[in-house]
Amino acid sequence: MYGDDVGENADEINDVDDVQFQVQSQLMIGEECSKNDDPKGALAAFNKAISLDPSCDMAWFNRGVLLEAQQDARGARQAFQICLDVNPNHAPATANLCILLERIGDESGAYEMSTRALDFYPGHPAIMEVRERCSGSETTKAMEEMTQVVTTDSFKEEDMNTAMEEMGVDDMNAVLEEAVYHDLDENKNLDIDELRSAAEVVAATENIQEKIELVQPVTQSIPQEPENTVREEIVQESSNSSVDLDALVEEATEYIRNGDPASGLKTLKPYLKNEAANHAPSWRIAGGAMARLDLDEHAISALEHAQKLDPSSAKGWFNLGSVKQRLGYLEDAGTCYASALREDPNYIKPAIKWSETSRAINDIEGYLTAATVVATLEPNNPIKMELIITLIELAEGESEVLELASGLPPTLPAGPDLASNALALLGDGQTELHARAHSAMNNHVESVTLWKALIQTEKTNPILWRGLSKSLRAAGDVETSERCRMKADSLEKVGEISNDQIQEKVSQPNQIEPIPQVAAPEIPDLQQQNNANELLLTPVDKKPETEIVVESNPQVDLAKAALDVQQNSLVSEQFKNPVSNSIANQDISWYNQGVALIEAGKYSEALSCFDRALPSFANDDEMVIRILNGRGNAFYYLENYPACVESYHQAMLIRPEDVRGKTLYNMGTAYAEMERYQDSIKCFEQAIPRGLNKEEIKRTKDQIRRCNILLKEQNKKLKK
Repeated sequence: MYGDDVGENADEINDVDDVQFQVQSQLMIGEECSKNDDPKGALAAFNKAISLDPSCDMAWFNRGVLLEAQQDARGARQAFQICLDVNPNHAPATANLCILLERIGDESGAYEMSTRALDFYPGHPAIMEVRERCSGSETTKAMEEMTQVVTTDSFKEEDMNTAMEEMGVDDMNAVLEEAVYHDLDENKNLDIDELRSAAEVVAATENIQEKIELVQPVTQSIPQEPENTVREEIVQESSNSSVDLDALVEEATEYIRNGDPASGLKTLKPYLKNEAANHAPSWRIAGGAMARLDLDEHAISALEHAQKLDPSSAKGWFNLGSVKQRLGYLEDAGTCYASALREDPNYIKPAIKWSETSRAINDIEGYLTAATVVATLEPNNPIKMELIITLIELAEGESEVLELASGLPPTLPAGPDLASNALALLGDGQTELHARAHSAMNNHVESVTLWKALIQTEKTNPILWRGLSKSLRAAGDVETSERCRMKADSLEKVGEISNDQIQEKVSQPNQIEPIPQVAAPEIPDLQQQNNANELLLTPVDKKPETEIVVESNPQVDLAKAALDVQQNSLVSEQFKNPVSNSIANQDISWYNQGVALIEAGKYSEALSCFDRALPSFANDDEMVIRILNGRGNAFYYLENYPACVESYHQAMLIRPEDVRGKTLYNMGTAYAEMERYQDSIKCFEQAIPRGLNKEEIKRTKDQIRRCNILLKEQNKKLKK
């Protein structure tokens, strides 16, 4: 028999797909090209997104807009229709398609589409006019009746055959029609790469149309929720049927486990409208198959129907929440995860995801509930420490969540109760968090005792002196509190910059294409490095900061010092908006694409783009520095820290006197990842006088403190 626990790998849906990072990068590139009046570049980017993910509704929509602007009504109609087949709730596609259908003479289709569009845009004048003009018309125009635009460019027959074979395409006319938009060099000749690009889009189109033909009839057959009496009759009839639905579900689940969701859905499809109309497991597995086919809106419809039939399925709620989270419906996803926990209080996965979505939308109450479940079920989960810090910050009234939320929920406990909960989760110990929790609980004597004990081990830590100052003030000892505050201020002003020899063995980076060696700066020898570091020690005047810094939330738990060093990187902040007087559009495009890919999380691809950009700027020091820093950032995210340090250092050697604090900060973070804490501390110290703002300096000093702690522990181990 089929049970809810069958096919755990098959019926639990992941919300993140690695391909989506690449897709989002192409969408960003396409939108940027559109803004810069580069429709050909934009279309190429959207076509690439479609090739990567044929179910990307936004890529199809943007392609439709561009094709319509180029007077290709047939191509635009197909793109808008596929967009709506993938996502029936894509409002802009309904509006664009209704106007396009009227223009090409399909008045019946225009009327139907205008009716759908008005659900999204009630009373919109243009859509209302289309609806009025087309009302009652039976005039239609099928896609086949529309004029095809076929390329007249020349090509080699063997290249065409090769491209079609590689992409698994049989329809040459379809490739020729698509190839109109792939002659990127405009030489009226289609080379093998351009034919491959066209065939790739044709293959993606055929792929998504096959999926739609499989899935659409299934979701259209979802019955309206019947009355209880009618449902009972149907269920009884199904149970007496000769079809073993549970066995079919087992078979479909096995297909999904083996990576063949289409066959799994085909197994169930003939029975979903009748025999399995009210069989929740069938619809649940069908919805999971649709999600794996990347047809998320259809998957939601199927999963919602399954949950109406059987609200007690915790995994059903989890799957529904996962698909909604993947589409960005975070509030709805949180409701689903809460329902999953209601049905199974020991189900850890929805608790983890609920805590993530709640935090993302600043749902304080939801976050506290979900994170508490995680901390209870899985005490070693990092969310527990995150919860402890959040509880203490809420109790202190300093939480970032409080700043972002529109108001506190009325059921939120008082500050001392929140701190008490945090202390219970922390357990016994003597840390900053223990001291802060006692302060928030108004246990000032205990708090002062803890701060003093911590200071005995770290007498030069200004954070500890400031914590003691606050506790003493709260306890009524204002005079001693003021002395401690002054001590903290004096410690923060003390900064020692030491000379450092920065050298590191360079690992071979994991690249898509070889690095063009001719443009890369030479690897510095020891004397060059020493000279550069001597220049770094030269005092510099602070320059006004012109770059907006997006600050992450550093962890402050001493027990998590190593993790804190990793999480407080400025890597993503230092190489945006390049400016150069000698940049050609094509040259800078590789750099810009590298930046976009970094932001999209595709670090190997970004590295390749930076390497392509490098040869073009041999005489432009500013851009070489930016590109090398970009390579360093990419290596950092790839966890190739020796190569990261080397790339940053190559950038430093070009203009040592102009090295920015952020570069040194990032280099220090990379050294910390390699557990070279002494080198890390020196980089952080050198970063402070080089253009960091007040908040960044505070973060840098926190990093120095953490690395000092880790260095002490490292030295202790070496002495044993």
